Amino acid sequence: MKKQKVFIVGAGGQVGSSAAYAMAIKQTIQEIVLIDLHPDIANGQAMDITDAATFTNGVIVRAGDYSEIADDDIVVICSGAAQKPGQTRLDLLSVNASIISDVVKQIVAGGKNPYILLITNPVDVMTYEAVKASGLSRNRVFGTGTTLESARLRAALAEKFKVSANQINAYALGEHGDSTFTVLSQATIGGIPLANFPGYNYDIVANIDKEVSEKVYKIINTKRATFYGIGQVISEIVAAILRPVPTIYPVCSLLDGEYGLQDVVLSVPSSVSSDGVHPIEGYRLSQGEYAKLQNSARVIRGAINSMK
Repeated sequence: MKKQKVFIVGAGGQVGSSAAYAMAIKQTIQEIVLIDLHPDIANGQAMDITDAATFTNGVIVRAGDYSEIADDDIVVICSGAAQKPGQTRLDLLSVNASIISDVVKQIVAGGKNPYILLITNPVDVMTYEAVKASGLSRNRVFGTGTTLESARLRAALAEKFKVSANQINAYALGEHGDSTFTVLSQATIGGIPLANFPGYNYDIVANIDKEVSEKVYKIINTKRATFYGIGQVISEIVAAILRPVPTIYPVCSLLDGEYGLQDVVLSVPSSVSSDGVHPIEGYRLSQGEYAKLQNSARVIRGAINSMK
């Protein structure tokens, strides 16, 4: 049986290399192949991470190229311009759209049928571009979406209620950007609805949407880039793709009627497994949360339409 490999396109940057490092150390997959516009940088990253991988059970990290990609391999796209201080993710639209289209065409050349995971911002719009450019099933092309925002939400709630983050089940949904929103109506701590948890008061969480969506700007303003958090997110999602039993993540994929939305990419709870990504309908949203989901869809659709 052919062993799947992970290819990281744009591995010379901090996000791609952080993802490769996280996957190597966690032994998420046996072989990680780094591709970059500058092959010498990809090779240098591979050598550096290989040093760390000597403490694993034989994870291979090496530089490579698009020609090695085969059916069912997992391709992580990190290529493109990074968000800078003062920029929103949507400001990156024009510069990154052409990059993604070119990269995707090289990935699927010859009729290959891999999984494609987008990280490049604005990730919702870039995922839409990748779906259209690849010709692959919508279940095989998706983005990290609001998985990182959801982690930030869990971290914020953990701090506020003095519990471990792994005891919290809560999602941020919609756009991976300024219109993202938290779904507190369904949030639980240790299985207890958030509103019933000891010490809960609405004032504690009143500004949680703003805290979650603005954290990225605080990080960028202090260290100019975010990469450790998203690197771990990529590792977790790749691990889920390798398993036959689904894990639920708020990744972004092309919706086809789910939540009343059509021909737009945004994040909703989705099953992620070797069967690809499938948006899950039936996740309860309050009236206000549903309105925020529709607002995110309008923001993203407007950006998509600007490319047509």
